[in-house]
Order: sequence, then C-alpha cells, then structure tokens
Amino acid sequence: MNLYLKNKTITHIFLLILITSCGTSGSLNELIEKEEEIFIKKTNFKSGINQFPSEINIIITNKNQSQEQILEGIFANYFYYKENKGYSPKIIIQYINLNSDRSKCAVDLKSSNFTFLVVSEKDFRIPVKCRNLFQRLNGIQILTGEAQKINGTRLYPFEVKEGNKEIIIDHARLSNNNVIILDQKKDKNKIEIENLWISSGGIVLESEKIDLQNITEVIPRNLFIDESQKRQKKLRNLIRTSLEVTPRSRQDADALILSTSLSNARSLKPSLEYNYGERISVYLIPTWNNVEDYKTKELDLEGTVFIEMPWIAGLNPDFKLNQDIKRNRDFAVGYDSYEIFLLLSSREKVNYQGLSGKITTSQSMILRQDILIEVKEGEILPIGY
Repeated sequence: MNLYLKNKTITHIFLLILITSCGTSGSLNELIEKEEEIFIKKTNFKSGINQFPSEINIIITNKNQSQEQILEGIFANYFYYKENKGYSPKIIIQYINLNSDRSKCAVDLKSSNFTFLVVSEKDFRIPVKCRNLFQRLNGIQILTGEAQKINGTRLYPFEVKEGNKEIIIDHARLSNNNVIILDQKKDKNKIEIENLWISSGGIVLESEKIDLQNITEVIPRNLFIDESQKRQKKLRNLIRTSLEVTPRSRQDADALILSTSLSNARSLKPSLEYNYGERISVYLIPTWNNVEDYKTKELDLEGTVFIEMPWIAGLNPDFKLNQDIKRNRDFAVGYDSYEIFLLLSSREKVNYQGLSGKITTSQSMILRQDILIEVKEGEILPIGY
C-alpha cells in the first residue's frame, strides 16, 4: 500500500523522558518539532493498530550523535502513525550511564513494555544490578558500529553492519570468475572479501590495501601497465628506435571489487578505463564512515554495481523523501526499528522494505539486506535485493 504524506503543519509532541544517570532520575518534557513529506510503502496492518502497546521503553547507552540520530528516526515514524493512524503510545526513555557505579536500571521502566535498546559501544556490558531487568525485557536491541549481540535477553538483535558483502559477491560471481580486490579498510575486511570470493569458487588474482597517499598508482600496478611500459622501454633501448605502442593491460581479470569511499571510487573507476581496463566489471562496497552524498548524475561511476541503503541512495519510486531531512544511516535504522516494533506487535510476518533495506526475521534475529544498485547513464537504478 503506497501512502503519500505531505504534512506542512508542525507537529508538537511532548515525550515523557525518564533519564537515569549517576544515580539520579527525573522527568523532562521535551518539545520536538517535525515536518514530514514522505512517499513510502507502509505496512497495511490486518489487526487494529490501537490494540498495540500503550507504552514503550527506549534505553540508550550513550548520548553520542549516532544514538541521537537513531532516536530521530524512531520519532519520525512515531509521528507518522500518530498523525495518520491516531496511534501514539507513551514513550519512556532511560539512559544507562556505564561510567557510574551508582547508575540505576529499574527506575520507571516496566518490563512488560516493548523495549528498544540502542547500543553502539563495542564493549557494552549489562551492569550487574541491571541483569534481572534485562532478562525480563521484550523488544529489539539495535546494534550499530562494532556493538555485539547481548545474550541472555528476549530482545531481538537488529545488527546494522556495514555492507552485506555476500549479496554483491553472489551477484558478481554470476558472470565473473577472476577478481582484483582493492580495499581501504582494515585487513580483516579485505580477508573477508577474499574468503567469500574463493568459497564461491572464484579466483582472487590480486588483493591490495589501498594506499591513499598513492591512489593514482593502484590501478596501473594491478593491471600490469607498469610492466608493459618497462617492456616497451627495454625494446626501444634494444632496437634504438622510437616506438608508438599502446600499453597492454592484463587480460585475465574479469572483475574489480572496490571497498572504499565514494570519492575514491569516483577516481578509481575512470582510472581503470584510462588504463585500458574498460572491459572489467566494477563492484563497489561503500564505506560508512564518510558523509558524502550521491550525485544526481554519477557519471564517474558509470556501469558500477554497488550496495547501499535505499534511503542513502535516494531511490524512487519506493522512497521519495524531503530533501530537508538529512540523509544518514542511523536515522534510517531508527525509522525502520519503529516499523519492526509495529510488525512484531501485530504478530504478522516481518517482510518490510524500509529506509535501511529489506527487513525480515529468522530464528529470533532481525535481518537487514542492502539493495543492489547499478549506475546507467549516470542514473542510480535499483537492481533488486
């Protein structure tokens, strides 16, 4: 069901926020203003939405920008259902201060409420005095960055990690066998891509960590252009005659996988063509630690296939969003988390195409899948999930 929301009125909502920090707690009325203009395929719930929970908990473990943006996404979807469906449960928010031994956990939280636990820290541990409460909670644990799944709870893990590499590897392997891998991230990321390609039956010809200081040398070196030029020079010296010879790039490579930022990809793809590698297919796994936006025309990425969140790529027709809303991945995760809450509350099958990708469930896990995209004539076009 496609719904078009164009709400030019500013929605005012007062949230009861209960914050526990350093052993103190209190309530705070916070005024939040939102203006939404969203075209999105929303869930058509079979059961009455007003029968859903009347209260929900949100537990945050950090007051950093990431968790703030996740909250903004949750609130944005909250406002949608408030304005269009009349559903507005009371929201109780609690902050757990991991740096304080006096931090209380059970203040004003009902374990019977649906709970969002937002975690972005790599080493998050449930405080000892909080364990009994956490074991009784039902809901979602939203895990971003390097946060690990928290065991011993009834909270569905929603792990939002950078790039579903299996999807793009499987797609690339449909028509390619021999690959060159160029990666600017940590070594374990490059090794993971190598292992996925090899386990699928492919051959890794070269695998290199990108030296950002000498990025212009990466493509010629891996296509053996340097070797070709050395042979030409040797031949010229031997026959003592000037030669006009086109350098010969390697012919055994079918595909190039780039695991890098958008700006680097926009340099490396044209470099591939300049160095006589235009027949090689290019696949991109964008890094998440950059704040670059996709261009209206991605001419430098022509022909490239990549994976991305639909919200970040700005895809139509499924997602047409107000340009005034800042596109970031944490917002998309928060928005989808609220939709997941509604789906779980309705006890309907979770199969939702959201801002962060395709959302499904399997064995008490919430799974997210990026969308495959191809650049054709500069246009960003979805291939599918």
